[in-house]
Order: sequence, then C-alpha cells, then structure tokens
Amino acid sequence: MKFLIAILASLFIAEVHAAPFAYISNQLEDSVSVIDTDTQKVVKTIAVSGKPAGIAVATEQGKIYVSTPEAQGIAIIDAQSSQVKFLPVSAGVLGLCLHPKGRWLYAADWYQNQVVVIDTEQLIIKQRITVGQSPSGLQVSADGHWLYVANRLSNSVSQVDLTTGRIRNTTLVGKHPFGLVLDERHQRLYVANVQGDSVSVLSMQQLKPVATIAVKSLPYALSLAVDDQRLFVTNQDDGSVSVIDTRSLQSIAVIEVGEKPEGIATHPNHQQVYVANWGSNSVSVIDAQNLKVISTISTGNGSRAFGQFISAK
Repeated sequence: MKFLIAILASLFIAEVHAAPFAYISNQLEDSVSVIDTDTQKVVKTIAVSGKPAGIAVATEQGKIYVSTPEAQGIAIIDAQSSQVKFLPVSAGVLGLCLHPKGRWLYAADWYQNQVVVIDTEQLIIKQRITVGQSPSGLQVSADGHWLYVANRLSNSVSQVDLTTGRIRNTTLVGKHPFGLVLDERHQRLYVANVQGDSVSVLSMQQLKPVATIAVKSLPYALSLAVDDQRLFVTNQDDGSVSVIDTRSLQSIAVIEVGEKPEGIATHPNHQQVYVANWGSNSVSVIDAQNLKVISTISTGNGSRAFGQFISAK
C-alpha cells in the first residue's frame, strides 16, 4: 500500500512540475510539432491537415486550437491523447485567441472581414462580428471585456466590446498590421505593421496612438518578456528579432534567428522567447535577459505558429 502511495505521489509531483509545451504549426507539412520546453526537444508530431497556421492553447481545458485555412476550419487537439477533432468555420480562418476563462474562442475570418465567436463547450459558432478588412491578429483583455483586432488591409486596429459585440474604437496604425500583443498592466497594445517596418504603440483603453517604433523588414508578430519590460518582434525578411525597451520605447537590439521568422511566444517564466522560423523549419529560443539564441530546435516544414502557442504550465 505504501509503495502504491509513493508511486501515485511521484506521478502527481511530476505532473505538477511538468514543463510547458510549445505547439508549432508546420503549415507546409500539415503537422504540429510538440516541444518540451524543459528538454528543448520535439517529443511528438501530430498530423493536422489543411495547412495549419494559427494557434491558441487552452491549458486548463487540455486543448490546442489550430486554424486550418485550406480545410476551412479549426482543428482541436486533445493535449493528452493527441486526438484531433475538426470544426468547420470558413475558408478565411487565420488568427485565433481564447477568452481568459476558455469558454469562447475567437477566430479571424480573413475573407469575410469578421471575427467568429465559437463556444468551446458546445463547439458551435455563436456569433460573427464584422470588423475591418482582412482581420489577422487577435488579443483579448485579461478581464475578458475587450477584443482587439488587427485589420491588415484597413491599416487599422478595432476594439470590440465583447458584452455587446459592437466596435467601440477603430484606430489607424501603420501599413498592413498583423500581430498584436497586450501588456499585463492593461496599459498598452503593441501592433506589428508588416509593410510599415514598424511597431505601433496604442493605449489599451482608448486605443490612442502613443508611439511608432522602427524595426527591420516585414515585422510579423510580437511577444513581451521580462515582466513586460522587453518587446520582441519577428522580422520576416531580415531573419531577425528586434528587441524594444518598453520603458523608453527604443530599439535596443537585433537578434539573428532562422530564415523567415513568423510566430513568437514567451515561456511562462518570462525568460525565454520562442521563435518559429518558416524558412528554416525550426524554432529559435532566445534568452530574454542576455538577448542571445540559446537553442535551435528542428521542427517541420513551414513552421508558422501564429498566436499564443505555449501552454501556461
């Protein structure tokens, strides 16, 4: 009996201390690579058809949502069994994000100029919210009240009141905004302007411009680290990541990574930043303090991983 209790206790401790996993969509390979962030190795590759692109991880629910534009829907991966379900949505589904409580999934419909609201318990579409042209990146405020949408072809960001489903503000930013990230202090929204080679900084509540920061060629997505003191931006055509000090709003470093870096996300410890390299079929891991690449992990063909692709624990 004591032996059995000891085994169960050890399993419980192992589960509690399990490292977060990074889920990398490999768009040209129709797969998702699962990286153990403790060992920095791919521990599993899951087949996901339909050119997987966007990622949203629901840690508490044990689900990984993956947009599949060619299959016109969303693949839902069970984190434990790796089984995949499919929810038809539309041909334009791309960016994904989750409500903080996990009940609602928001999907950007690139072609219909809408955000699709999905009930994750019933797996049905509950609402469609019309926004600007070609919505891509999405972010939800920590209180679940506001949804922020990058409208690429409208060169704008919309702020949607999720209580009413209505747009509260729309603000012009740089040319072709794509990725978005919110800080944890509920003060700022950062926007990557792909064709503007810049990052727009907006006040989170009123959506007013605060600053515009020049970066390298074709910035795609962003992530905050070191308690939001540093902003990391992938530069697709430069094979690099720009680092911005969020206090001075100045660029402080440019880090060389793989070819065509796209998706980017920060480990829950706020000390490592993971970058999906489309052209190199790899993930670069950056030390957010020393601003150096500390690991390169081979993944699959066309690693994109657009969204929050690392589990919370």
